[in-house]
Amino acid sequence: MRAAVFAVATTLLAATAGCLGDEEDAAPAPGDPAFVRSPALDVDNRSAHGQMRSHNAGQNCMHCHQARGPGLGRFTVGVTVLGPDGKPHANPVLELYGAPPGTGAPVLVSLPGDALGNIFSTDPQPFPDQARFVVVRSQDGTLRNQMPFPTESGACNQCHRPGFGVTLKRMM
Repeated sequence: MRAAVFAVATTLLAATAGCLGDEEDAAPAPGDPAFVRSPALDVDNRSAHGQMRSHNAGQNCMHCHQARGPGLGRFTVGVTVLGPDGKPHANPVLELYGAPPGTGAPVLVSLPGDALGNIFSTDPQPFPDQARFVVVRSQDGTLRNQMPFPTESGACNQCHRPGFGVTLKRMM
């Protein structure tokens, strides 16, 4: 009996391994140097208040929206902004500063987010050559959060993943 069970299990394992196929046959994943991006994808693409066409809240936008990815446009900034309830916050605003906010430094860039809480843009940014201080806020300014140090990347959700998202806080 044991021999029969072993024979069946071995046969099933061998069959399953055969179904997995060769890795050589698999299409290159986004980010792989072998990934071939269609030039038709290289278009301007940015979020705007009220839009509802973005997707994949909380995921790293730059995984697909990059030189070796299938996303529409090559993003320079991409982030999902969450409200105090932990859900995507509609129509947020992202601001980039050259010095710490609150020191009199002017806003260098202001990007509107969409109705699904995503902020994204293909507009040229100084990353990675110049670091920027980041502030995210609600459209009315009553909710806000900021990074305590500058960043050299607009791929916010690379680090800010579920459980450590970009979350707005009520201003006192």
